[in-house]
Amino acid sequence: MTNNIGMRFENWAASSENYQKMLAKQSVEQFNFIENTDFSKTAPENKAQVYTAAVQNIAASRISNYDANKNNKMEFDEYVSEQAAIYEKTFNEPLNLSIQGMKEMLRGIFNNCDLNHDGSIDNKEMSAVFAYMDKADNKEGLIDGKIAYDSAVGTNWGHRDMPGVLQMLKDFLFPPKN
Repeated sequence: MTNNIGMRFENWAASSENYQKMLAKQSVEQFNFIENTDFSKTAPENKAQVYTAAVQNIAASRISNYDANKNNKMEFDEYVSEQAAIYEKTFNEPLNLSIQGMKEMLRGIFNNCDLNHDGSIDNKEMSAVFAYMDKADNKEGLIDGKIAYDSAVGTNWGHRDMPGVLQMLKDFLFPPKN
């Protein structure tokens, strides 16, 4: 695994220092996934294109870090490996998958992100996940290319219609071609 944007995101999300700050209700610097681009200075007619490219980049990078079978998708076992690695980096101990309900909880989150129910999360679905994390932490509901730490570690994943929200974001990022 190279130190690409997905790995930098993972290292930021898996920082025990950031996690402790969040628990203590202290500020944690946001993760900016639109690298080398001041999104606020992007021309309005180019914002959607710049944003979509940035979201696709981090999504592809994130998937590639755990894509054991190299099919450019994340299957459930790869998702579990990803979550276990992040947990171990954060807490310096292995994730105990035998805890009652742990695999079911992970399966539920995975299924919410698998919008077409094909048993994997592809780039478009993962892009919607990152757009959700971006949008979820913004009080104005805007997308700005920045992710708050509590969104990244899952505190905003309890939305009652997560698949619907992700589908809406996927459609925004990748509008159907007429």
